[in-house]
Amino acid sequence: MRIRVRRLGGIAGNIALAAELDTADLPADDATRLEEALGELPWGAPAAPPPHPDAFRYEVDLPDEPERGTAVLGEAEMERGMELLRGHLKTHGVVGPARRPTT
Repeated sequence: MRIRVRRLGGIAGNIALAAELDTADLPADDATRLEEALGELPWGAPAAPPPHPDAFRYEVDLPDEPERGTAVLGEAEMERGMELLRGHLKTHGVVGPARRPTT
């Protein structure tokens, strides 16, 4: 399962950190745990208001399953079962603009 994640917000607010991860590249136990956590995400639901102005927001989507839409999570939600994804973002994330390019 390919997963794309972007972290937005923070003090600068205009810089995003993005990464992609494939669960096929993980040990089986980690892949299963992450896929189960992804199954519980609020796909396509509106984002909850941030707890404070400088909070991070995470956008998660599955490029091979676009019908699910995007799950928008706050910092607290990224701590529940999403540690592998958050860790991958921190180690392999690429800095880019906060806004997605329009085509």
